[in-house]
Amino acid sequence: MSLKQDAEVLSTGRKGSEIAETSIVSDILDSMSDSLMVIGHQGEILYANRITSSILGYSIDDLTESGSGLLLSNEENFDFNQIFVAAVQNKSVNCYTEVDYHHPDGSGKRLAATTTYFVKESDGESALMGFVVLLKDITEVFGLRRKEQELLQEKQRINRERIRSLHKLAMGVAHEIRNPMVTIGGFAARILRNETNSGETRRYAENIVEEARKLEIVVDEIQEYCNLPEIKPSSGEIAVVIGEAVSQMVPEGIERNIAVRFDDAVPPRHSATFDPFLLRLAVVHLLKNAINFSYDGGLVDVSLYLANEEIVLEVKDSGIGIDDQDLEYIFDPFFSTHAHGSGMGLAIVERIVREHMGRIEVESELGAGTTIRLVLPPTLG
Repeated sequence: MSLKQDAEVLSTGRKGSEIAETSIVSDILDSMSDSLMVIGHQGEILYANRITSSILGYSIDDLTESGSGLLLSNEENFDFNQIFVAAVQNKSVNCYTEVDYHHPDGSGKRLAATTTYFVKESDGESALMGFVVLLKDITEVFGLRRKEQELLQEKQRINRERIRSLHKLAMGVAHEIRNPMVTIGGFAARILRNETNSGETRRYAENIVEEARKLEIVVDEIQEYCNLPEIKPSSGEIAVVIGEAVSQMVPEGIERNIAVRFDDAVPPRHSATFDPFLLRLAVVHLLKNAINFSYDGGLVDVSLYLANEEIVLEVKDSGIGIDDQDLEYIFDPFFSTHAHGSGMGLAIVERIVREHMGRIEVESELGAGTTIRLVLPPTLG
């Protein structure tokens, strides 16, 4: 039975089951925790349930006697009033919006409003009868949401300051290391080229040159971390970029006798928002890390798929695994459990994923390898 029919039952004095049904409907509407109003096409309020009085601050009698004009008369509630104006003008179905509401007692509320219209069918024609407005008090939820946003902004500010501090430190370290490294490597190379030197001396020089090269790689990775460009997201097929990164690392895997396998389970032409350069760089470092830690003859399994609308890149190596006490540090700059690692590769991965508003999940078991998942949103907001 519709609200209009309910009104007819009450006005004509019909008895029995119809009155009982009307009473049940009324009890159900009055038990709602959200406000429900039925507004006629001329602005009159035909019905308002009990909670409406508490949310809006006006009695049900005042609302039904004065109509929507009582609400529209408060100029402080301009945005709230536009809900009714838009409902009349647009005649939209299930139109949702969130607005601030100035309560008559001076307090402020945040309301979620859903409006729709209803019509009467007669002789094959539809006549507009009015609108239904559903109001939900989300003041507390909105406050929590705003506080969460503030905490997120503060976290991002701290991260930016951390990156700036690390940038200064890393650039200083790179500068101080590179100059003596070049000198040491240069003199060792001259000793190595001088055939009059003894074999033992030349072997020492060869070791020095090799270690200087490793140190140069460390310095290059530090500078790469410091010089990462700002994220420039664009829409594209993420599977193509991942595939390019995998192809780039396959030769290095072959050189180390490690197979690299890529399984793309993302639907063809699936579009996402990301920075192609940065994401490709992150995948290259992630695969390089997986190859370095895999056993000779092992496999690095790369999977790309969707989960709950998020994009997941999963890289599983066949290495020794990571000790539980080291797990929380593996993305920290300069931390590495590898004898020749700088610890900057995974730090670069973590920073790029964070720039994409994503997260990283790690599963590892000693002797059974490590799985790292990069979980990215489909868009960056």
